[in-house]
Amino acid sequence: MKFEARQRIEGSVAEVEAAILDDRYTEFLLQHHGVLLEAKVLEKKDDGTKVTRKARYRPKPVIPNIGPKQVPPEWFAFIETSTYDRTKKELSFTNTPTSDKISKLLINTGVLRLKDVGGQTERTMDGEITVKLPFLLKPLAIAAEGVIKSEGMKILDNEVPVLNRFIAEVVRAK
Repeated sequence: MKFEARQRIEGSVAEVEAAILDDRYTEFLLQHHGVLLEAKVLEKKDDGTKVTRKARYRPKPVIPNIGPKQVPPEWFAFIETSTYDRTKKELSFTNTPTSDKISKLLINTGVLRLKDVGGQTERTMDGEITVKLPFLLKPLAIAAEGVIKSEGMKILDNEVPVLNRFIAEVVRAK
């Protein structure tokens, strides 16, 4: 299932870039987001032009059980592996579930782009979510992709005011 999101950020592209690459942003996001139970940068390398990063996120569970089986909260945790290209203003990412069982079934990749729109920034994200299940379970896979997309969009939408606040309170305070 393909997805696309467009959001307006109250800051210049330079300010948004500074915010998303700031080491303090992940902790700020965790404190103010409301949906995330965990957000932690595991590794980060900056060569001046490109920033590669691995970060672990664990959102609040949205599905308590599947049939009679309880869904462990860890099933929702994932590692974002990303590369931000400062020259293109693009971040390519892959989100990999931390559960081995889930990571064999779920693929989530995409590209985030930053563009100036009159002093503010338009953040667009294009990507794909794929749940790999046997043919007879394809309807369940399609439903799961829809739920994952919907919950992912909620996480993104909830991030916008946090990012705006970080830009206003931290980036501009430098």
